[in-house]
Amino acid sequence: MRAKVVYQSTTGNTKKVAEAIANAVGCTAEPMNVATVSEPVDMLFLGASIHAGDVDLSVKKFIEGLDATLVKRVTVFGTGFEESRDKAVGIMKDLLARRGIAVTDKCYFCLGKFVLFNRHHPDTQDLTGAEEFARGVLAG
Repeated sequence: MRAKVVYQSTTGNTKKVAEAIANAVGCTAEPMNVATVSEPVDMLFLGASIHAGDVDLSVKKFIEGLDATLVKRVTVFGTGFEESRDKAVGIMKDLLARRGIAVTDKCYFCLGKFVLFNRHHPDTQDLTGAEEFARGVLAG
């Protein structure tokens, strides 16, 4: 199964989770501003977080530019405050669905450090959880 990991990270939290997922599935995590999907991908892991109430514009542009014929399925992941979990995941899932791209029901989310909040996240347990999650997604 060909997997790809693409992420947008403002503070570095989502990047850490993306790298853990990529390590588990045997690829390199790519920042969204340079990533492309130009060859068929069985599973695209797509990560972002909420800042100022929305996902970054680069996430929306990346999803808009995806060729639905090249992406079999997408699994989303994110970091942030627990209150933003459903929003981040929901925005990405909705944008993907509008493009006709299949999205798995599964998603991974963990706390992310921001200023004085969640200071030690993502921690080792979060990153190990991301790896286990990714292996589970690929195993079916």
